Amino acid sequence: MFNFKAADIALAVALIVAPITAMTPMPTPAEAAENFSGSNTDVRTVLAYKASTAALEKFLPGGWELSPIKEGPSAGANLQVEFVDQLFAVGTDGKVGAPYRYVLFGIPVHKKGGSEDVLMLFDGLSRGGAGPYELAEKATDDVTRSVKYSSNPSMVTESWTFEGGGEKVSLRAEFERGPLKAEKAESHVYSQLKPSFSRLYRYNEASDVVQAQGAKSERLRSLSLKAEGGKLAAVFDGSQSLVSVVSLPVYSRDIFVPTP
Repeated sequence: MFNFKAADIALAVALIVAPITAMTPMPTPAEAAENFSGSNTDVRTVLAYKASTAALEKFLPGGWELSPIKEGPSAGANLQVEFVDQLFAVGTDGKVGAPYRYVLFGIPVHKKGGSEDVLMLFDGLSRGGAGPYELAEKATDDVTRSVKYSSNPSMVTESWTFEGGGEKVSLRAEFERGPLKAEKAESHVYSQLKPSFSRLYRYNEASDVVQAQGAKSERLRSLSLKAEGGKLAAVFDGSQSLVSVVSLPVYSRDIFVPTP
């Protein structure tokens, strides 16, 4: 059973307001070669899979190779699927933009001969269209998320559906809410369609690891993912296996674009 305490509430509030206090950060010398590109706060559900190596390698640009996740709850995974319910976003002008929902598909990779492991996005569906990585299909969305706090333990139920560009993705999940772990870190993400472009994300999150390293979790009551059409058909061919499920009820980040 997981009970929210004063410390948990304080953590969530601190994470939610984090981007507000960082709308106009002063760059340090190490960050001088970066351009601030905005902030956002989301609720996310992240799935990691072991999928066909041959199918994923077809998406890699020249000079890149697969680099499956080496540690943590997603160790061994070579495919990441991230469902995002954006609560609000702030641009470089400090104005709050309209939030939206999307799903992204990424591959953990590194440059041949390199040591930096990064995520390379190769597909996505979004009401906002192509997005900064210029690869998402313009899609409709239907998202419902709920938490039943009166139960013992608390239960989370989610339903996500995206459809557009000849592709359709749907997720149905129900799980028990577990203890939240605070984390502050950085990620580097590239575009498969234009690998010269990348973004740096410096984020604060509260994560609930529902399932880890492929082991069956009693807290994961049910999960069904369907990904059909377009690029997704070859990847989700029935041979993929679920490695981890991570719920992020609070995810806040600042976005930076490295300069050439």
